[in-house]
This record gives sequence, structure tokens and C-alpha cells, in this order.
Amino acid sequence: MLHAKTRLDHPQGATAMFRFAADHPEYITGTEAGPWRMQLPLGGFDVRRDGAALLVEATGVNPIGLSYMKLIFVDHIREYLAEEVELHWQGDGQSHGVPPFFREVRVTATRRLTPSMQRVTFAVPDLHDLPLDELHVRLLLPPTDRPANLPPVWPMLTASGALSFPTGADALLVRVYTIRHVDPARGEVEIDFVLHPTAERSAGGWAATCRPGDVAGLLGPGGGAIPQAPRVLLLGDETALPAIARMLEAALPGTLCEAIIEVDGPGDEQDLAGPVEWLHRRGAAPGTTRLLVEALARRQPSDDLYVWAGCEFDAFRDIRRHIRSVWKLPRDRHMAAAYWRRGVAGEMAEEPHHTSAA
Repeated sequence: MLHAKTRLDHPQGATAMFRFAADHPEYITGTEAGPWRMQLPLGGFDVRRDGAALLVEATGVNPIGLSYMKLIFVDHIREYLAEEVELHWQGDGQSHGVPPFFREVRVTATRRLTPSMQRVTFAVPDLHDLPLDELHVRLLLPPTDRPANLPPVWPMLTASGALSFPTGADALLVRVYTIRHVDPARGEVEIDFVLHPTAERSAGGWAATCRPGDVAGLLGPGGGAIPQAPRVLLLGDETALPAIARMLEAALPGTLCEAIIEVDGPGDEQDLAGPVEWLHRRGAAPGTTRLLVEALARRQPSDDLYVWAGCEFDAFRDIRRHIRSVWKLPRDRHMAAAYWRRGVAGEMAEEPHHTSAA
């Protein structure tokens, strides 16, 4: 196990840490006064008060795990403080440079799965060193007008453990995606892209036109633990379809795992590894229906049920409200995520921290 320590001297540090813990009780334990502990498969961190300061010790099972823990802490503490505080870590792990969880990748194949979904296969160097049971990656696309002989500028780790992204002419298009399939023997991963018309540059547009040899970057994988329970209900629109498909495949023997998936029509359905109730918008714009919410309301919870949902923000909010207020499922038996929001570019592959919906 690798270890690194830092000290945060900030008058609001403990308050920020308590808010961080209160918003993520499924991952962090502790009281308002501390200490606080987060423990994940790849590592964790312990935080305790030292007067007005916070003492932080991060651990990781390997350099990637330790780097993840530093990144999780610094990103969230900066968010809750609304301030770019600087940290100085001592101990194991790198202090700056190329992140151990970054890979420059190349397209090896691409094909259309359905009218709304494109699958791209990437060759990933040293794929076996990455945490392949995690779901999400950040896809990094170089500027379209960059000269072919000028390599992309990729993110770097700062001394605080945070990521520093290139700006200006070097700025990257960054989007969150689910790894649909991993082939360790070939050193390849597959990612499915939802195709949607837009006048702006998009990852879906890139996926529809990319060719073998094209270069991109991947950060991760990380996040998106596969739920384990006797019964699992998965809900989502096409943006969550790859994650749902992978979770259906990973369900343990004896688990009753089923899904409810919203797509435009029958042509967008896919053969998956478990029972699926398909919901069709039939031409309605994505994110404008209540199909997922109504399908959930037609069902009844059970004492052994775990619910996972990923969809547009408004549907996410209504689904989470139903799970918590109507079904009254505790937080350790559900996870709802806003994968995207109408009118906002990009995807959100995690639950918003400060949403007040019950």
C-alpha cells in the first residue's frame, strides 16, 4: 500500500470537509467534527482536524489508486471551498507530470451499431495496468485545426494532485463515456457514442467521422461501481445504455438484474445480456418525455432491491425523488446520476453534489 500526506491550513477546511462527507455518505464516514474516512477498492483517505487545519493521509493499492485519492480530495475540497487552494503532498507517488491513469490512444476500428449509436475501438498502451473493472473514462479530443505534425498537449498532474488541462489553441474537447468492452489480450477498449445532430463540435460527431489511426486521450477508468444486490433495476436513456449493457453482463449468478431503457424507436434497441423493457420516444426530442419516471412508478420496491439510474437531468431529479421520497430506499440501495442536461454541452457521469431535490 502506498501512502502520501498533506496539510490544509484553511479556516473553512473542516466545514468544507463535512459538506463533502454529508453529500457522499455512501463513500465517506465521519461526524461534523471528524475524523472522516473514504475507502474505495483502489485506495482511500483519512482526514482529521489539527486545530484549524486538516491533516490528510491518502493511500492507494498502486500509483494509479494513490493518484486517484489525491485527485478526489483536492477536486472536492476546492469545490466546497470555492477556492483554488494549493496542497503539498509528501510520501509515495509522483508530485507532478503525466498522470499514471492517462493513455494516448489510437482508433483501430469504427462501426455503426444502430441509427443512433456508433462504436469506436481504441488501442490502449499498457491496458493491463489500468483498473479495468471501473466504468467511466474521460475522452480527450485534440483541436480539429491542429497541424498533423504537432502532437496534442495532454493534461498534467500538479503538485496539489489536481489535473491541469491545456487552454487556448491547445484546449481539448473533454467528455465522459462508459467503456463498453475491454479486450486485454488485444490491448483494446470499445466505447459507444450516441449520435445526435448539433451545430457545435461534439464527441458524437467525431465518432461518426473518425478513422483508424486517429489519436485521442483517455483519463481513467474510474467511478461507476457495478451494483451488487439480490435484485437490481437499471434505468436509463441511450446515453446510459452502454453502462447498463455492461452491468447486465457483469451481474453475478443468481442476481435478478433487469433494465428499463428509453430510446427513440425499435431500430435503436440492442441485444443485451438480460431482460429489458424498451421505451420508445417515437420522435420526441431526447430529454422531453417522462417515460422512465412513469415506468418506474408502475413498479414496486422490495427489501432486496438496488436501483441504478442514468439519464437526462430532469428525469434524474424525478427518478431520485421517487426512489427516496416514495419508495424510501436508503442511499446505500440506489444510485441516480445525471448523464447529461438539455441545453448544456457535455455529460455528467456522476451525481451532482449540491442538488436539493429530495
